[in-house]
Amino acid sequence: MLTFILLVSTAWLCGHLLWHLMGSESDVEHWRPVAGSGSGVASSPHQGMDISSLVNANLFGVESKESTPKVTQQVVDAPKTRLNLVLVGVVASSIQKNSLAVIANKGSQDTYGVGETIDGTRAKLSNVLSDRVIIENQGRNETLMLEGIEYKRVANNAGAVKKQPQSNVQGNNPKVDTASLDKIKAEISENPQQLLKYIRLSQVNRDGKLVGYRVRPGRERTLFDSIGLQDGDIAVELNGADLKNPASMGAIWKSLGDLSELNLTVERNGQRYDIYLQL
Repeated sequence: MLTFILLVSTAWLCGHLLWHLMGSESDVEHWRPVAGSGSGVASSPHQGMDISSLVNANLFGVESKESTPKVTQQVVDAPKTRLNLVLVGVVASSIQKNSLAVIANKGSQDTYGVGETIDGTRAKLSNVLSDRVIIENQGRNETLMLEGIEYKRVANNAGAVKKQPQSNVQGNNPKVDTASLDKIKAEISENPQQLLKYIRLSQVNRDGKLVGYRVRPGRERTLFDSIGLQDGDIAVELNGADLKNPASMGAIWKSLGDLSELNLTVERNGQRYDIYLQL
């Protein structure tokens, strides 16, 4: 019995000595529970990791912050200009870049598009309406009326238009003053741009498409009535050029000085009529 006890004791001592020689603990740290927060949820072992560089890498691109395009409101009403200019004629269009104005200054006249500076001044053409243009003169908007038309504010003028009766046109061969008509023709023959003094044009669009130019009399009805035009006719062709094509008017305008005659096709009450003018 004593021998058995000694044998067990010896085995225990050998085992204990061997345990100390090999090390009682490994290099791996034992897991210990981390003190929880007030909510009782253990903190993540990755809590200390810096991921700011990953966030700032914009792996999915940068959100585009495009500003909403500003819609420029066209000026239609402004005080009468004091500049000594004469508005000879206009071609008004709902598409601003297609609008034109014939303006005379000190005996010399020229054609201007929106944004162009009027010769001999610092004023720029800002907007073109059927009976006037708006010019920007040293940062101030001003109105230049079509020659022969009295200045009125747009609000008052709009109300007056509603009260006007339909023009009384005497068919296609009204009674006219022949001498006055010959004088007008001679004036246009010498300078075809003068035509816009007597016939006003404004662009007509339907469903976003150009369908022609509405014609109205200018400061004098003599020419307008004598060639058979009626207020509200829509011009669709001029000397064979299709006026429904926005580019046609620009080409016609450039060749206006070379014209010897005008063949104008208009639409009236669903029918087409040909208007002829010998210059």
